[in-house]
Amino acid sequence: MIEFKRVSKKYPTGQLALYNVNLAIKSGEMAFLTGNSGAGKSTLLKLIALLERPTEGDVSIAGTSLKSLTKAQIPDYRRKIGFIYQDPRLLSEQSIFDNVALPLHIAGICHDEIEHRVHAALDKVNLSNKEKCSPLMLSAGEKQRVGIARAVVNKPTILLADEPTGNLDPELAEDIMYTFSQFNELGTTVLIASHDHALIEQMNKRTIVLQKVES
Repeated sequence: MIEFKRVSKKYPTGQLALYNVNLAIKSGEMAFLTGNSGAGKSTLLKLIALLERPTEGDVSIAGTSLKSLTKAQIPDYRRKIGFIYQDPRLLSEQSIFDNVALPLHIAGICHDEIEHRVHAALDKVNLSNKEKCSPLMLSAGEKQRVGIARAVVNKPTILLADEPTGNLDPELAEDIMYTFSQFNELGTTVLIASHDHALIEQMNKRTIVLQKVES
């Protein structure tokens, strides 16, 4: 379970991104975060991924407070989190295979295991035939699926996505959401920040609405 207890986040600039958030997301749930621009959707995801720390309150995962993690424990924790951005930020000089393999190289995984995991991840997003291609050769939807493959190659228990369909046309956006649903059906907890209300409604999942707070 992901749990927020009275969580607030204020940036050094004085911007109040989140105020007194109480939220629980069950293990294995798929849910959407929505709200106006500046409501704190991205900040909330970053707090889960430990890319940011709350100013007040506590975030816990599976009963463990993220405050209790030491610096040495954070890399291992982050390997359990898959994070997908609106821009997949692929390395254009690397092949699709190497882009997906990057987190595994960083984690020190052996060559044979990397081969196995990358092929499995690309197969899940229907890009097995593109592993030798450059990202420059792919469509926008294919690039986003590479980003998803890279996010799941470490077999995360939680998958976070920040406006993953923002740059895609409606048909491609539906395809990407279906891909997220498939991972959720395998037991992965999926939390997606999106402003696409029509697509969210179509997915028929829990929707969490954030409201912008004034600093």
